[in-house]
Formats: sequence, structure tokens, C-alpha cells
Amino acid sequence: MIKRAKKLMTILLTLTVVLSASAGVFAADNDGWTEASKTSAADNGEWEKWCDEWEQIKNNPTQVSLTPGKDETELNFSWYSKKSNEKPRFKFGKKADLKDGKEIEVTSEEAVSGYVSNKCIVTGLTENTTYYYSYTVDGKWSEPVSYRARSTKEFDILFVGDPQIGSSSGNIATGSETEQGQDKATRNDSFNWNNTINTALKDNPNISFMISAGDQIQSRDKKNPSKTYDNNEIEYAGYLSADALKSLPVATTIGNHDAPSGNYSYHFNNPNASELGETVAGGDYYYTYGNTLFMVLNTNNYNIAEHKEFIEKAVSENKDARWKVVTLHQDIYGSGEHSNEPEIVSLRYSLVPIFEDNDIDVVLTGHDHAYSRSHILSGGYKEKDESKLLSEDDFEKYFDGEVESDEKYEEYLKYVEDKKAVETTKGDINNVVDPEGILYMTANSASGSKYYDLVTRKQSYIASRWQEDVPTYSTIHISDTEFSISTYRTDNGEKIDDTFKITKTK
Repeated sequence: MIKRAKKLMTILLTLTVVLSASAGVFAADNDGWTEASKTSAADNGEWEKWCDEWEQIKNNPTQVSLTPGKDETELNFSWYSKKSNEKPRFKFGKKADLKDGKEIEVTSEEAVSGYVSNKCIVTGLTENTTYYYSYTVDGKWSEPVSYRARSTKEFDILFVGDPQIGSSSGNIATGSETEQGQDKATRNDSFNWNNTINTALKDNPNISFMISAGDQIQSRDKKNPSKTYDNNEIEYAGYLSADALKSLPVATTIGNHDAPSGNYSYHFNNPNASELGETVAGGDYYYTYGNTLFMVLNTNNYNIAEHKEFIEKAVSENKDARWKVVTLHQDIYGSGEHSNEPEIVSLRYSLVPIFEDNDIDVVLTGHDHAYSRSHILSGGYKEKDESKLLSEDDFEKYFDGEVESDEKYEEYLKYVEDKKAVETTKGDINNVVDPEGILYMTANSASGSKYYDLVTRKQSYIASRWQEDVPTYSTIHISDTEFSISTYRTDNGEKIDDTFKITKTK
């Protein structure tokens, strides 16, 4: 990973801020993150109101999370409660007062210190129907919450990347001389995360569920992976603080920040969970919704054979799926600072043949905190030449400027552009018909907790890319014949790219 240059830049920025402060000028360079208190969403006392609410939220990891069920007829739930002799309970029904509520069996397991993780699955859902649910925390029933099961013939999805709540901890807010630290950073990032979700749902009220490309939170001990890690629970509390998430299922992906701690597995109740691709956070999983098979990979486990086995099994069990979508965290065809790293390139050349052999239509990724959309790609791995690849150490020296760019480095950058993978497609560049390849999308940060720059050299495989240090979200529309995706900035609602559409006629 590219660390040294970033650390040097952070030191320089910190010195700049401290020197400015000593001269009576209290201003931080905010490139690379979104300072919540300076956004329009913070106006009219909203930031001050949030700061007051945060004092109650930050020590309460008991918020419920919803996950898509194994298909559209099911819905999965998970929540924390304090350890006690009181058995957690859950009920679900169609009446707002839940007088018709049916109790659902709850399973519990010990989680972080003082808490248990509770999970249940609701079955028998029918489309275009409103339901209500309630659950107990420490023996007390929650207020009933509504959930709308939406249409499955054609539907809309919200797609986001890297909320990474708490990642702005090293930044210096306007008027301060010191880094924010975890508490203030999590407060900042959670406010922006709430705003992104609320903005997206206000403009797109018929969203069926959300897909997150991973890194829900920031903190972990990557050198010592463990089943429990208390130090990121404040970040999970911030991530789950959005009231909208009580009615919106989220298919989360395990990112590199999620992977080393088992807390992820306590907060999310993933369907069809597999032991393949496991870290302590969990493994690969899949679900179907309408005509689409969604497969979610934990590519922090680099055992490619396991991911291959998982994909082949999921595809074989869902042969009637009209569309096949894979989500993984690392942007194997992205355009941010990580995209040219040998580790990412190696993952690309290992996974792409599996995707193509299984007729995957779209791959959704994150990791680079910068938006990009590929051309339709196929076969880029077929002419792999090991002699043109670089080691991680050599690449880092070039990237950080320790070694000047030379013919070897330029040849590497040119090689990993995979120019020959770009497919000629029917239709115009943004409306392709019956493509014989795969679309790769990389999401920008949805919270603004951290942004990465785009690489200077735009890769041949990239059709469009964008980075203006503003949180964004995408909406996906799927029908029997069309898959389209549009992406918007949260500050003014404008599109950052043309709508891209795939049409199937066969």
C-alpha cells in the first residue's frame, strides 16, 4: 500500500496549519475530506443539533441493521443488546400497532464486551406490501418501524462506496490546531453519511435496497485480526445511526478495514453466508432479487480458488438469473491511487477470468474513494506478461518518488492499462446493446471521510472518472431488458457522469 507519501503530506499539512494558527489564521487545508460543519446540510442549526444527538448515539451500538434475505421473500435482521438473562425478542406484522405481530425466533451469540449479537430472518414477504417490526433491547420493545417490500419485476438500488466512518480522524478542522481524533471524526463522518442516505432517498423514494462496496468503518488492528475488537464500536454506532437504515436493507461488502475484526459479522446478518473466502469478519455470500443474482466477495482473503468455487456454486444454483452482479471491495479496474498497485493488478488478473467464464454482467467496487466507470472489458488477462509486472516494493518506490520514473515504470503503467481488453460494442458509448464483456464501476466515498486523487495517467480501460472531493451515490435500475446506473453529488444533486445503460435483447 502507498503510505509514505501520504504520511509526508499529512505532516506538511499539519505543520502548515499549526504555523497558520500561530499567526492568528485558523484555517485547515480540507482537501481530502468533507468537513461536515461547513456543508449546506449543516445550516439552520442542523450541525449543532447533530452534535447534541451524537452524545447519545456514540455509546449505543444497539441500532438494528437490515440485510437482504436469500431472495425477495426474506429479510434479515441483526442488533446488539446488553448481556442479561432476558431473551431478546422480535415481532413482525402488517399492522402499525403490531397487534397482528408474529414473534420470530431470535438467535444470539456473545459479541464485544458486555453485549450479545441477535439475529433473525423474516420469511414469506410479498412485493408492494408494507410491514412493521419491533425488537427488544435490554427487555424493552422498540417503537414499531415500517418496511416496504417493493416490486421485483423492475427495481432500483442505491450503490455507495467506503463510508469508512472515523477515517477523518487525522484531519484538522477549521479553527483547531489538533487532529480530530476518533470521536469527532466519527461524529463528522456520520453526519455526512446520514446526509448522503437522506438525500438519495428523498430524490429516489422507491429504492429497494442498498449495496455498499465495503469499508463501513475505519478502525481495526490489521496485524492482529480478532473475533472481537471494542475500539470500532463507536464507528459502527455512527454507521448505523441513520434512521433511514431501519427501513432500508443494505448488502454490505467486507472491505480491508472491516476484514480484521469479527464485529462486522455481529452487526450484519448476511444471507447464504459461505465459509469460502473467509476472514474473521466472514466470507463470500449471495442473494437474489427479482431476475438478478448478486454475489458478494470478501477479497481480503486472497484464496482465488475459494472465490471461484463460490461463484460457480452460486451461478449453478441460479441458472435462471437474467443479470449477474458481483460486488468486491478492491477496485480491480479503477482509476484512483490504489488502482495501479501490483496487489490490485494481481487480484484483477486472477478474478477476471472467473467472472468472464461465469458470464458476469457488472462488477461493483470501492476502495479508491474516487469515481470511475470502465468501458465494457473482456480478455485483458489473456496476454499476461509476468516480466512487465512490478513488485509491491518497487512500485511503491516509484509512486512515492524515491526512484525516478524510467522506462521500466512507464512500461508497467502502459501494460496494466489493458488496452486490448476494451470491447467494441453495439450502440453508443453510454448505451450498449448485448455486450460481450463486463462493466466495472468504482464508487467514490459516500461520506467524505477520505478521498483519494485520480491517477495522473487515465487508463485506457476507463470510460469516465471524477473526483471533486464531494460525497456521491449511484442509483441502479434493473428490468428484464435493461441495467442502468446514474451517479450524483450530494451537495447539489447534479449528475457527475452520463447515465450508462446496458440493454439485453437475447
